[in-house]
Amino acid sequence: MILLHGISAGSSAMMKLLLALFLAGCAGVGEELPETVAMEDPTVVAEWIWTDGQMAWGGWGEQLLALAQREDRPILIYLAAPGCEGLFPAPTSGLNQLIAENFVSVRVDPFKRPDIARYYDSGGWPALLAALPDGRVFARAVDIPPANVEPYLRRLYLAYEEKRGIIVDKVRRVGGEREAQASFEVAAVYRACVAAYDSTYGGFGGPSKFLETSVLRFLLAYADEHDEQSARRMALYSLDAILDSPLYAKGAFYAYSATPDWNAPVREIDALDQAAMLHLLLEAGQPRYLGAARELLGFIEGEFFAVDEGFFRGRRIDAEQQWTDPTFYADRQAALIRACLAASTVLEDDRAKRLALQAGDALLAHCIDDNGGVRHVCGAQHTEVSGLLVDQALAALALWELGQVSGEVRFADAVDRVARYMEDRLGGPVAFYNRAEPVGPLPRFFSHRDTGRPAGNALALSFYGRRGDIERSSTLAGGLRIVPDRAYGSWARAVLRYGGMEKSSL
Repeated sequence: MILLHGISAGSSAMMKLLLALFLAGCAGVGEELPETVAMEDPTVVAEWIWTDGQMAWGGWGEQLLALAQREDRPILIYLAAPGCEGLFPAPTSGLNQLIAENFVSVRVDPFKRPDIARYYDSGGWPALLAALPDGRVFARAVDIPPANVEPYLRRLYLAYEEKRGIIVDKVRRVGGEREAQASFEVAAVYRACVAAYDSTYGGFGGPSKFLETSVLRFLLAYADEHDEQSARRMALYSLDAILDSPLYAKGAFYAYSATPDWNAPVREIDALDQAAMLHLLLEAGQPRYLGAARELLGFIEGEFFAVDEGFFRGRRIDAEQQWTDPTFYADRQAALIRACLAASTVLEDDRAKRLALQAGDALLAHCIDDNGGVRHVCGAQHTEVSGLLVDQALAALALWELGQVSGEVRFADAVDRVARYMEDRLGGPVAFYNRAEPVGPLPRFFSHRDTGRPAGNALALSFYGRRGDIERSSTLAGGLRIVPDRAYGSWARAVLRYGGMEKSSL
């Protein structure tokens, strides 16, 4: 199971552990992906054929939530992504009846609906979450054996029927935002990195090992700003370990290893990881890393770029068969645009610049609505899925950088539109909300949680810092006071570079 991770800047206990497992995942290590896609070409770009049996899953929407409240039934949420499913391979008639009669059921793809996945924070996927009729979760189960699903759901519904008052009271007590218990300090994040560092194999934490690009880029920036060579040594030793491991394959990088020695890769290649690794290799700067950057750039162009449409595909699953997600995601498009622009400068590669400009045209044409809002899934058929702050901030950064490189006014105009949307629709007292409107009855929340991939507000801080908006950058940096937990690498790097407060507590 893939797990994302982070640390708390507000808790001394959590600060000792850089990698607290907490979000999003895929199927177990060593499992072969189901042979469900008939193929002649080794790479298939098509919708995934789900391995779960025939289940009457609904889609997320107001009607589903209204039904749950009208019939006073709990909601069963199945978080499952292509390659990360399989809890219902052969559902029995009894299981089908149990779900149909006692739950309002919905399946959510966390890649296409990250707003719902991040709100529910399941701890991994495939996951089953049980929620009250108003959408508040009271039970979670991640990657459980399929044979245990039916008895688990029977016990769950029985508990809901017999102990509903206790469940509702518990949900009420644990809900809501928590303020940080301590101030955020860049130096404290660095000390947490030192504490979690694996001096034997490189990287941080365990037993699984992730690419940790946010942390590694922070360490390089910290070394430059503070002349702290131990920070650079940790970063480069970890990067060398990744390059020497099976995580680095055919010019690209798998998501993580299930073992601390990097030798058990989970064979998923995500565009966000490739963009972050390209930045990291360029920033590391030595000949070996620049050579790897050129290889990665070639992989991105050859395997992820759809030439006819001008967009980067989002992810690929490698097994005996390969499957490439055909979806056009704004955050991944913007991240790879930025990485290609950086590569064009550092490597003096005009090809990378041309890729970025073509992808920028696609971003403008398909991802930004009339109000300046950036959709998460681009294209006319996906207008109902509004973008998250991550989508807005990454798009704003990419468009600003495209404007700087090309000098073309259309990119600058788009930046202004996206920035106005962020400020008018997502703006809060000290930080930006995760999205413009609630998800059904689910409230909006601040996008502060910093995982292996940057939090939305950390990216927004980087955008306003790059743009030279000192006032708004300082306000966003000050918003770290309300971080409930897990602010680490990308936050620290953004504050270090643009917050102007790295030497003092916020």
